[in-house]
Parts: sequence; structure tokens; C-alpha cells
Amino acid sequence: MKQRPLIAVTGDYDTESGRYFLKREYMEALWTAGCAPVILEPKIEVPMNWSGDREEYIERIEIEEEILDAVDGILFTGGNDIDPNFYGDTIEQGCGTLIPYRDVWEMKLVRIAYERNIPSLGLCRGIQSMAAALGVKLTQDLSSGKDQSEIRHGQKAPTWYPTHQVVTKEGSLLREMVGEKCWVNSFHHQAIAPDQDYPFEITAWSEDGIIEGFEAPDKAFFAGVQWHPERMIHDEVQRHLFRTFALAALKASGE
Repeated sequence: MKQRPLIAVTGDYDTESGRYFLKREYMEALWTAGCAPVILEPKIEVPMNWSGDREEYIERIEIEEEILDAVDGILFTGGNDIDPNFYGDTIEQGCGTLIPYRDVWEMKLVRIAYERNIPSLGLCRGIQSMAAALGVKLTQDLSSGKDQSEIRHGQKAPTWYPTHQVVTKEGSLLREMVGEKCWVNSFHHQAIAPDQDYPFEITAWSEDGIIEGFEAPDKAFFAGVQWHPERMIHDEVQRHLFRTFALAALKASGE
């Protein structure tokens, strides 16, 4: 009988050094929650005879189905901004460095996970990647424009240190995991844009109304949070979030 769910963790890529990498906190948080994590890296291929159609680019990407058959869940991790062209917007001044290899690979991975009902958790960029892959737009810079935030979401405090609270929706999975209110850290300047038709349920907000979490109640586990709980693993509340994900992955595996 399986005791630890096998969780695929999305890795990052440094275009300057040509190296894959992943911050250790993601792996440590999953081990702490009783998971066995493995790293998945994006494919680094320049698309030949491609003129800019993002959907065509996504369709070209191949995800090894045998890998997805082997894992019990997927953790979508943090990182760079997502190219707004993938969710139907143009690139604004406030948008940061783009890694299109990772964007297109994760877009395809999210869609497969959603379709196959693979338990999935997104953290920071991860929640944005999950949302964008399903056609949801992002606010490209919370420090400017009509969706400007009143709170500093790119904190200058240590990574483990909580700087603001989030409020969760009554009856939601997120409320079950972290409570009605929860102190969180904050390292993002983008977020899910408001006032859209979402393919999931928005279930957490910061005190100034920025979207901080979602979930899909009809899935085994498909949820994301805008903060970095893996950097706050000393907090029982954040550990409970990872443990809930681990249990959902184990249950979905049929073990």
C-alpha cells in the first residue's frame, strides 16, 4: 500500500546560464507533508516555422503521458511573469521578465491536469499559471492601473515573515485548510484580474480585495494561493494546507 503520494513539482529555467533550478523550500514542504516529490522541467525548444500564434505553440508541446500516469499530484511553483499574450492581452510596461519555454509547457500541463482531474496546487506564479491556462486574465502590475493595490504585495521582509492577512470564503476548501483569516507572506506584483467569468471559484482575498486563492469544487483537488506557504512551513496553518493536498493526492491515487 502506498504511504506517500508521488508529487510532480514544476521546475524553473534560467535563460542566461541555461540551467534548470528549483528552490529547496518546495521539496522540503512536500516531504514534511508526507509526499515524495519529483521535479519536472520545461522543455527548452525554439518552435520552428512559428509566427506567434500562442494556441498553436501550446498545441505543439508534448507532455509525457507516462509521467502523468505515474504521479498522484502536481505542484505548480513560483517564478517569472507569464507572457500576457497567452491570456489574450498585450505586454504592458509593468510586466517583468518572460520565460516563454516555461509558460507554454505549464499551460499544456495545467490543461491536461484539469482534464484528467489530477490533484493540483498552485503557489504564487503557480496560481497565475493555472488561471491563465484556463483563459483567465491577470493584472500585470498591482502598483499601477485600475486594479492598483493598497497593500505592498512585494514585501521587503524575510521570506518566512507574514505581512498581511487574507480572508477566505465561507464553506470553501481554503477556509477548511487555513481558517477564516490567515497571515501570509507576499512576493508578487501580479494577480488574477477581477470581474471575469472564472472556470473555478474565487475563495480568498487580501484585505484590499486582491484575489489570493481559488479552487474548483468539482475536481479532486484543483486550487491555488497567491502567497508562498512553502516558505512558512514553520506555521501549522501552512503545513495543514500541504497535508490536505497530500491526502487528496493519495485518495485520488486509489491507494
